[in-house]
Amino acid sequence: MLFDSPLLRITDIDCSHPRGGCGCERSDERTHLVLLRRGGFGYHLRGAEYVGDPATALLYRAGDSYRISHPFEGGDAGSGFEVAPAHEEALFGRRLRGSADAARPVQAIDQYRHRALHAALARGERDGLRVEEAAAELCTAVLRHDTAASIAPLSYATRRRLGRVREVLLADPTAAVGLADLATHAGCSPFHLSRLFRRACGSSLVAYRTRLRIALALDRLAHGADNLAALASELGFSHQSHFGATFRRHVGLTPRAARETLRPSVLVRTGKNLIAAHRPES
Repeated sequence: MLFDSPLLRITDIDCSHPRGGCGCERSDERTHLVLLRRGGFGYHLRGAEYVGDPATALLYRAGDSYRISHPFEGGDAGSGFEVAPAHEEALFGRRLRGSADAARPVQAIDQYRHRALHAALARGERDGLRVEEAAAELCTAVLRHDTAASIAPLSYATRRRLGRVREVLLADPTAAVGLADLATHAGCSPFHLSRLFRRACGSSLVAYRTRLRIALALDRLAHGADNLAALASELGFSHQSHFGATFRRHVGLTPRAARETLRPSVLVRTGKNLIAAHRPES
């Protein structure tokens, strides 16, 4: 538990479940929003599958029966945000009713806000008002998109195609892959993939990859990366100034400033990518 007050509860998610299919059916007593810092997992609800990753948040509604799958290697890590039942309507509104959207795109600035809040709590931040206000602003920002712009439920065929594409990008968002390469993984034409991804995932492939690269940059900065030129090269940017400009445009501050905000008191090593690369079965 990262934070617990009469208004808000923030839980730390650190899952090391191996790659695999759906688990047992379950449900939750309270509505909560899950944001990931790394990794990804499948959320199966009413015959549809949604995929949570650092660029996509998932909304769990109280009483919904769902199952979880683990289509990626390496587990996942993130945070769960849950408010007291008396305040659920104020935060989640119409998303509590009917066939509300389970998946929401997470912009780079909100990835940073999530990271900054997590870092503050990890350092021992106990100012309840500060934490509650930051969490409320973060959740509101993620949920504020109009329903028309939200992510559509995926059919079986579509989720298989897009799942392979998302796994390629999640496994290494720094790789220089083209639309034709991704279409080969999806088993469809490049132009159909581009249209399908935008319709199903709420953004273009380039925008999604950029959000993943920013998420990876935030992960590196949170763990103390100090050579920004090397980091820019690792992330697939042509030079440091390109990385800095892209980061500042999406996050609102420089990589150096973000690093000072996110740096924990004790540094630990982190893996290369947001998820572990898939290892073929022997």
